[in-house]
Amino acid sequence: MGNEIILKDKTRIYYKEYGSGEDLFLLHGNDGDMTYFEYQIGYLSKYFHLILIDFRDHGFSTNTKGRLDFDLLANDLNEVFDQMGIKKANLLGFSDGANLCLIFNKLFPDKINKMILNAPNARFKGITFPAKVIMVLENILWSILPFFKRNKRVANLLLTDLKIDIKDLRNIDKDTLILVGSRDLIRISHIKKIARNIKNSRLVIIKNKGHRLARTSPEIFNKLVYEFLKGDL
Repeated sequence: MGNEIILKDKTRIYYKEYGSGEDLFLLHGNDGDMTYFEYQIGYLSKYFHLILIDFRDHGFSTNTKGRLDFDLLANDLNEVFDQMGIKKANLLGFSDGANLCLIFNKLFPDKINKMILNAPNARFKGITFPAKVIMVLENILWSILPFFKRNKRVANLLLTDLKIDIKDLRNIDKDTLILVGSRDLIRISHIKKIARNIKNSRLVIIKNKGHRLARTSPEIFNKLVYEFLKGDL
Protein backbone atom coordinates (compact mmCIF):
# COMPACT_ATOMS: atom_id res chain seq x y z
CA MET A 1 0.00 0.00 0.00
CA GLY A 2 1.19 3.50 -0.74
CA ASN A 3 0.98 6.76 1.16
CA GLU A 4 -1.29 9.79 1.02
CA ILE A 5 -0.61 13.50 0.97
CA ILE A 6 -3.55 15.66 2.03
CA LEU A 7 -3.61 18.91 0.08
CA LYS A 8 -4.86 22.27 1.35
CA ASP A 9 -8.31 21.63 -0.15
CA LYS A 10 -8.43 18.19 1.59
CA THR A 11 -7.91 16.28 -1.66
CA ARG A 12 -5.93 13.11 -1.00
CA ILE A 13 -3.04 12.37 -3.36
CA TYR A 14 -1.91 8.75 -3.37
CA TYR A 15 1.80 8.12 -3.95
CA LYS A 16 4.58 5.55 -3.70
CA GLU A 17 8.36 5.85 -3.45
CA TYR A 18 11.10 3.53 -4.65
CA GLY A 19 14.90 3.61 -4.61
CA SER A 20 17.29 6.37 -3.64
CA GLY A 21 19.33 9.07 -5.33
CA GLU A 22 18.24 11.98 -7.50
CA ASP A 23 14.49 12.63 -7.33
CA LEU A 24 12.46 11.54 -10.38
CA PHE A 25 8.68 11.98 -10.59
CA LEU A 26 6.83 9.58 -12.91
CA LEU A 27 3.60 11.18 -14.15
CA HIS A 28 1.00 8.96 -15.82
CA GLY A 29 -1.42 9.73 -18.65
CA ASN A 30 -5.13 10.52 -18.92
CA ASP A 31 -7.47 8.15 -17.08
CA GLY A 32 -4.46 6.18 -15.88
CA ASP A 33 -2.65 5.80 -12.59
CA MET A 34 0.83 5.12 -11.26
CA THR A 35 0.68 1.43 -12.25
CA TYR A 36 1.30 2.52 -15.84
CA PHE A 37 4.99 2.70 -14.89
CA GLU A 38 5.26 -0.74 -13.27
CA TYR A 39 7.90 -1.82 -15.81
CA GLN A 40 10.10 1.17 -14.97
CA ILE A 41 10.30 0.68 -11.21
CA GLY A 42 12.71 -2.25 -11.03
CA TYR A 43 15.28 -0.72 -13.37
CA LEU A 44 15.11 3.01 -12.63
CA SER A 45 14.90 2.60 -8.83
CA LYS A 46 18.47 1.25 -8.92
CA TYR A 47 19.67 4.72 -9.88
CA PHE A 48 17.02 7.26 -8.81
CA HIS A 49 14.55 8.05 -6.04
CA LEU A 50 11.26 7.44 -7.82
CA ILE A 51 8.05 9.18 -6.78
CA LEU A 52 4.89 7.90 -8.47
CA ILE A 53 1.59 9.67 -7.87
CA ASP A 54 -2.04 9.24 -8.86
CA PHE A 55 -3.28 12.59 -10.13
CA ARG A 56 -6.34 14.21 -8.60
CA ASP A 57 -9.43 12.34 -9.92
CA HIS A 58 -7.24 9.39 -10.99
CA GLY A 59 -6.47 6.05 -9.36
CA PHE A 60 -6.80 6.19 -5.58
CA SER A 61 -6.58 10.00 -5.38
CA THR A 62 -9.68 12.08 -4.68
CA ASN A 63 -10.93 15.49 -5.83
CA THR A 64 -12.77 17.83 -3.49
CA LYS A 65 -13.32 20.38 -6.26
CA GLY A 66 -15.90 20.14 -9.03
CA ARG A 67 -13.35 20.77 -11.76
CA LEU A 68 -10.14 19.40 -13.22
CA ASP A 69 -7.53 21.22 -15.31
CA PHE A 70 -3.78 21.26 -15.79
CA ASP A 71 -3.21 24.38 -13.69
CA LEU A 72 -4.91 22.61 -10.79
CA LEU A 73 -2.82 19.46 -11.34
CA ALA A 74 0.37 21.54 -11.49
CA ASN A 75 -0.47 23.23 -8.21
CA ASP A 76 -1.17 19.80 -6.71
CA LEU A 77 2.27 18.63 -7.81
CA ASN A 78 3.82 21.74 -6.30
CA GLU A 79 2.14 20.93 -2.97
CA VAL A 80 3.50 17.39 -3.18
CA PHE A 81 7.01 18.83 -3.71
CA ASP A 82 6.60 21.09 -0.68
CA GLN A 83 5.11 18.48 1.64
CA MET A 84 7.85 16.00 0.73
CA GLY A 85 10.55 18.65 1.19
CA ILE A 86 11.72 18.35 -2.42
CA LYS A 87 13.26 21.55 -3.78
CA LYS A 88 14.04 20.36 -7.31
CA ALA A 89 13.45 17.16 -9.27
CA ASN A 90 13.47 15.51 -12.66
CA LEU A 91 10.07 14.97 -14.28
CA LEU A 92 9.05 12.12 -16.58
CA GLY A 93 5.58 12.47 -18.05
CA PHE A 94 3.56 10.30 -20.41
CA SER A 95 0.88 11.90 -22.63
CA ASP A 96 -1.19 14.06 -20.25
CA GLY A 97 1.65 13.58 -17.77
CA ALA A 98 3.97 15.17 -20.34
CA ASN A 99 1.46 17.99 -20.76
CA LEU A 100 1.50 18.45 -17.00
CA CYS A 101 5.30 18.78 -17.15
CA LEU A 102 4.93 21.67 -19.61
CA ILE A 103 2.41 23.49 -17.41
CA PHE A 104 4.46 22.81 -14.26
CA ASN A 105 7.52 24.29 -15.97
CA LYS A 106 5.50 27.39 -16.89
CA LEU A 107 4.28 27.89 -13.30
CA PHE A 108 7.19 26.52 -11.25
CA PRO A 109 10.31 26.53 -13.48
CA ASP A 110 12.78 26.62 -10.61
CA LYS A 111 11.62 23.24 -9.34
CA ILE A 112 12.63 21.24 -12.41
CA ASN A 113 16.05 19.83 -13.20
CA LYS A 114 15.46 17.83 -16.41
CA MET A 115 12.29 16.77 -18.24
CA ILE A 116 11.38 13.68 -20.21
CA LEU A 117 8.25 14.18 -22.32
CA ASN A 118 6.74 11.02 -23.80
CA ALA A 119 4.11 11.94 -26.41
CA PRO A 120 3.14 15.46 -25.31
CA ASN A 121 0.21 17.09 -27.14
CA ALA A 122 -0.19 20.79 -26.51
CA ARG A 123 -3.13 21.04 -28.93
CA PHE A 124 -6.12 18.74 -29.53
CA LYS A 125 -5.44 19.05 -33.26
CA GLY A 126 -2.11 17.35 -32.62
CA ILE A 127 -3.95 14.05 -32.12
CA THR A 128 -4.62 11.79 -35.10
CA PHE A 129 -8.17 11.70 -36.47
CA PRO A 130 -9.13 8.13 -35.39
CA ALA A 131 -8.03 8.86 -31.82
CA LYS A 132 -10.00 12.13 -31.83
CA VAL A 133 -13.20 10.29 -32.80
CA ILE A 134 -12.86 7.87 -29.90
CA MET A 135 -12.15 10.69 -27.43
CA VAL A 136 -15.15 12.74 -28.54
CA LEU A 137 -17.48 9.72 -28.33
CA GLU A 138 -16.24 8.92 -24.84
CA ASN A 139 -16.83 12.52 -23.78
CA ILE A 140 -20.42 12.35 -25.09
CA LEU A 141 -20.99 9.12 -23.14
CA TRP A 142 -19.78 10.62 -19.87
CA SER A 143 -22.01 13.67 -20.48
CA ILE A 144 -25.09 11.46 -20.87
CA LEU A 145 -24.36 9.42 -17.74
CA PRO A 146 -24.39 11.88 -14.81
CA PHE A 147 -23.01 9.36 -12.30
CA PHE A 148 -19.74 9.36 -14.26
CA LYS A 149 -18.82 12.94 -13.34
CA ARG A 150 -15.24 11.93 -12.56
CA ASN A 151 -14.85 10.31 -15.99
CA LYS A 152 -16.31 13.43 -17.64
CA ARG A 153 -13.78 15.69 -15.91
CA VAL A 154 -10.90 13.41 -16.85
CA ALA A 155 -12.06 13.07 -20.47
CA ASN A 156 -12.30 16.85 -20.79
CA LEU A 157 -8.55 17.12 -20.20
CA LEU A 158 -8.01 15.34 -23.51
CA LEU A 159 -10.20 17.76 -25.44
CA THR A 160 -8.75 20.98 -24.02
CA ASP A 161 -5.75 22.78 -25.50
CA LEU A 162 -2.94 23.50 -23.06
CA LYS A 163 -2.40 27.08 -21.92
CA ILE A 164 0.98 26.90 -23.64
CA ASP A 165 2.12 28.91 -26.64
CA ILE A 166 5.29 29.07 -28.73
CA LYS A 167 6.77 31.69 -26.40
CA ASP A 168 6.29 29.39 -23.40
CA LEU A 169 8.05 26.56 -25.22
CA ARG A 170 10.93 28.84 -26.20
CA ASN A 171 11.28 29.94 -22.57
CA ILE A 172 12.00 26.37 -21.45
CA ASP A 173 15.68 26.21 -20.53
CA LYS A 174 15.77 22.69 -19.08
CA ASP A 175 17.47 19.79 -20.81
CA THR A 176 14.48 17.96 -22.29
CA LEU A 177 14.17 14.53 -23.86
CA ILE A 178 11.12 14.04 -26.08
CA LEU A 179 10.18 10.42 -26.83
CA VAL A 180 7.57 9.25 -29.31
CA GLY A 181 6.78 6.13 -31.29
CA SER A 182 6.55 6.48 -35.07
CA ARG A 183 3.01 5.03 -34.85
CA ASP A 184 1.88 7.20 -31.94
CA LEU A 185 -1.65 8.60 -31.83
CA ILE A 186 -0.01 12.03 -31.50
CA ARG A 187 0.97 13.44 -34.89
CA ILE A 188 4.73 13.31 -35.42
CA SER A 189 4.57 16.77 -37.05
CA HIS A 190 3.06 18.12 -33.82
CA ILE A 191 5.78 16.51 -31.70
CA LYS A 192 8.48 17.91 -33.99
CA LYS A 193 7.05 21.42 -33.64
CA ILE A 194 7.21 21.15 -29.86
CA ALA A 195 10.79 19.85 -30.04
CA ARG A 196 11.91 22.62 -32.43
CA ASN A 197 10.80 25.28 -29.99
CA ILE A 198 12.45 23.85 -26.87
CA LYS A 199 16.05 24.92 -27.32
CA ASN A 200 17.72 22.28 -25.15
CA SER A 201 15.61 19.37 -26.37
CA ARG A 202 16.50 16.04 -27.92
CA LEU A 203 13.82 14.24 -29.96
CA VAL A 204 13.94 10.45 -30.28
CA ILE A 205 11.40 8.78 -32.58
CA ILE A 206 11.24 5.03 -32.00
CA LYS A 207 10.44 3.16 -35.19
CA ASN A 208 7.28 1.02 -35.42
CA LYS A 209 6.17 1.79 -31.85
CA GLY A 210 2.91 3.31 -30.66
CA HIS A 211 1.66 5.49 -27.82
CA ARG A 212 2.41 3.35 -24.75
CA LEU A 213 6.18 3.03 -25.05
CA ALA A 214 6.85 2.47 -21.36
CA ARG A 215 4.51 -0.54 -21.43
CA THR A 216 5.26 -2.07 -24.81
CA SER A 217 9.01 -1.37 -25.05
CA PRO A 218 10.25 -0.95 -21.47
CA GLU A 219 13.84 -1.97 -22.21
CA ILE A 220 14.24 0.72 -24.87
CA PHE A 221 12.32 3.29 -22.83
CA ASN A 222 14.21 2.68 -19.58
CA LYS A 223 17.62 2.80 -21.27
CA LEU A 224 16.84 6.13 -22.95
CA VAL A 225 15.58 7.63 -19.68
CA TYR A 226 18.65 6.43 -17.76
CA GLU A 227 21.14 7.63 -20.38
CA PHE A 228 19.49 11.03 -20.67
CA LEU A 229 19.36 11.68 -16.93
CA LYS A 230 22.95 10.51 -16.49
CA GLY A 231 24.12 12.75 -19.34
CA ASP A 232 25.08 9.92 -21.69
CA LEU A 233 22.48 10.61 -24.41
